[in-house]
Amino acid sequence: MTADRYIPTARRCMAAAAQPITRYVATYVNAKGMRTLMTAAWGSNTYATANEAQAWIDAVTENNSADRVREAWGDNPRFEVRPCPCWPGHFDPQTIWFD
Repeated sequence: MTADRYIPTARRCMAAAAQPITRYVATYVNAKGMRTLMTAAWGSNTYATANEAQAWIDAVTENNSADRVREAWGDNPRFEVRPCPCWPGHFDPQTIWFD
């Protein structure tokens, strides 16, 4: 018996048919050395283009002190924009981990 058995059939079909949409997200390397999202995994924190995501990173780093950036994202966050598969419609990310 799998977990799918408990999901209504119509909902399983809709989820299987939904092709991911590529959006762009701001990422950083966390204290464990893993690249993850800088923000919550919400569609409102994804961007249509890499340039839009980079502009957000630039705004964060330009409008906050180095101490505040370190406090929020650690000593060496290495911010980068990454493409991210997202759910169609609301654009919530399908993953929070990146290479």
